[in-house]
Amino acid sequence: MRTINIAVFFLLLCSAVGGTGQCDKSQGDFVFYGTSDASCAVALGENMFVVADDENNILRVYKTINNSGPVFSYDLTGFLDVGVKFPEADIEGATKVGNRIYWITSHGRNKDGKMRPNRYRFFATSVKVENQGITIEPVGIPCRSLIHKLIQAETMRKLKLSRAAQFNVELKKKQRKMLAPKKEGLNIEALCASHDGDAIYIGFRNPRPRSEPNLPPQALVVPLNNYRQVIEKKQPPVFGEPMLWDLAGLGIRSMEYSHFHKVYFIIAGAHDSKPKFALYRWSGKPNTQPVLVRQLQFGQNEFSPEALVVFAGSDKLLGLSDDGTLLFDVFSPSECMEGKLIEDDKCPNKYLTNPRKKYFRGIWLKP
Repeated sequence: MRTINIAVFFLLLCSAVGGTGQCDKSQGDFVFYGTSDASCAVALGENMFVVADDENNILRVYKTINNSGPVFSYDLTGFLDVGVKFPEADIEGATKVGNRIYWITSHGRNKDGKMRPNRYRFFATSVKVENQGITIEPVGIPCRSLIHKLIQAETMRKLKLSRAAQFNVELKKKQRKMLAPKKEGLNIEALCASHDGDAIYIGFRNPRPRSEPNLPPQALVVPLNNYRQVIEKKQPPVFGEPMLWDLAGLGIRSMEYSHFHKVYFIIAGAHDSKPKFALYRWSGKPNTQPVLVRQLQFGQNEFSPEALVVFAGSDKLLGLSDDGTLLFDVFSPSECMEGKLIEDDKCPNKYLTNPRKKYFRGIWLKP
C-alpha cells in the first residue's frame, strides 16, 4: 500500500489509462468524499449516481459535477436484517431496471475464510428523483438462498461451485483459509440487466472454472431469469445456462449495458489483489466471447476499478475505484480506528474515524 497524493493523481492518471485510452477531465477532478470502498454504482440521471460501499450497508448518492460529499444517503441495515456482530453485508453488484435497482452481495466468506451469513443477500430498492428530491425505498424481501439454489441447479453441477462454497462442511483451519474470496472461495462482484430486461446476469470474480483441464481459468456469468418473482413473490430462482468467458484468466469486477453503444462493457480484474485490469465489450449473444477493448494500466496510482457507471445518452463510462486500502497521513492516533494505524502516522482510508475525510475516486473512460 502507498500513500496517494490526490493533487498529483489526475496529472498522472490520464497518461496511464491504457495507452490509447482517454481520460476526460471536462467536468472536474473526481474525488468523492464520505466513504472509501466504492463497490458498485448505478446512474440516476445525467450527472448523478448511487453507490454502495462493501464495508457498510449505506447507499449514497453523488453528483459528478462537484467533489463534495453525498447529496443523499439511505441505510439498508434494518431492511437487510443483518446480525449485530458482523453487520457488513458486502454489497458488490447493482443494476437498474425501470425505477428499481437490484443489488447483490458477495455471497462469499470473509478474508479468513470464515462463514458470514450476512453476506448472502439479493434484494431490491425503488428509487425516485424528482425536483432535486431523492427517495429510496426497499422492495419485497431480501433473498438469502440464491447461491444455495444456484449450486443445486442442474445446469451448474458440472462447474462444481460447491467446492468454492463448502456449505455445511467441517473444515480444518488451513482448508477454511483457502476458501477466502481472494483465494479459492466464491465471490460475486457484478450484476447487470439484459438489454431487454428479461434477465439479469450475475458475474463472478471467483471461482474461475476451467471448461477443460488444460485450458486457462474462465470468468463465470449466470443469467437469473425470474429476478422480479424472486424478490416480489419469494419464488425460487430460475437460472439460465452459465457462460464461461475467456478474459485472460481474470474474473469480473463490474458489468453494464450501454444503450448508446448497444453493447455490454465489462471491467475484468484479478481474483486476488494483483493490480491487473482490462476493459472488455460483449455483444450479448450467448455463444460469443467478449472482446478486449484495452488493458487498464494505472501505474503507481493504485486505482482499483470496482464499479462501472453508464449514463443514458453518453458515450463515456465512469469508473469508480475501491480506495479503502490507500494510506492516509494522520497527525494523531485518534484519527484512525483502534489497532489500524500503520507506521505510527498512516491510516488506511477505510479506517479513518472522520467519515468526511474518506474518499473514493472516479475517472471517465471513452471506449
